[in-house]
Amino acid sequence: MFKLGAFTDEISTDLARACSVMNEFGVEGAELRKVWDTVAQNFTPAQIQEAKRILDDHNVVVCSMGTNFGKCDLDDPSQLREHLDILRRAADVGLELGCNLIRGFAFWDHNQVTEKPWDAMLKAYEPVPEILEEKGVILGLENEAACYVGTARHLRYFLDRLGCSRIKAVWDPTNHIQDPQSDDCPPYPDGYELVKKDIVHIHVKDAKVEPDGSRPNVFLGEGLADWKGHLAALRRDNYSGFLSLETHVNPERIPPSLLAKYGKFMQGEGREPASRVCLAWLRDAVAEILNA
Repeated sequence: MFKLGAFTDEISTDLARACSVMNEFGVEGAELRKVWDTVAQNFTPAQIQEAKRILDDHNVVVCSMGTNFGKCDLDDPSQLREHLDILRRAADVGLELGCNLIRGFAFWDHNQVTEKPWDAMLKAYEPVPEILEEKGVILGLENEAACYVGTARHLRYFLDRLGCSRIKAVWDPTNHIQDPQSDDCPPYPDGYELVKKDIVHIHVKDAKVEPDGSRPNVFLGEGLADWKGHLAALRRDNYSGFLSLETHVNPERIPPSLLAKYGKFMQGEGREPASRVCLAWLRDAVAEILNA
């Protein structure tokens, strides 16, 4: 059975605060991106020990190292070398924290090209399998609209070309929606079916397409991700990984219908109120699927 997780910095960069909120909603997994004033893969030994203490105190595990590995320019060798070092550091820190999943990407696509430079991408990824094998970790490759791998189709194709058992899919239906090249492929069921056999981790947020062509993030259930469809399929397919909330929406954008139902959760600073509402919505949606 799948488990719930959350990007801690979408609740608070104070790890203890984020874990306390997660405990309120039965969230078992922390996805670490930025904690305190530090990007997680740059934790010092002292920060690793403090993070361990806080996580243990709250009975929370690290479900993913939410790194920016691969968010770099494909044609810049110095950036490529730097990002391989990011991968190595993230693996070392993740393993110290009991996590062997490193989230990554496939290079900035500044011009949203339709013909992706697949051969150059594969060449840049050549050192990755050896690093993963040496460290004993998995790279979860996320589809991201701002990168060459933006849609489920892109993700399926690149994973197949890579052919590496240590490179799997981080499925983000909302990033798929936000890539215009996905418009003929709904995130569920079509996108999900393309990548489901390789999914190791899932990011939970939502988005819609406006008449002007913009693709803003919205509260869960208000967009096109079809989370209830996804949840039913994940239960059917015996997915046992994490669904990790990546709120990506500010509390002032809550629609009246959600405010009426979940207004009591609008507490805290920054994105914490929005994260609370989304966690409450997600908890209810999961319960509905499990009780169906």
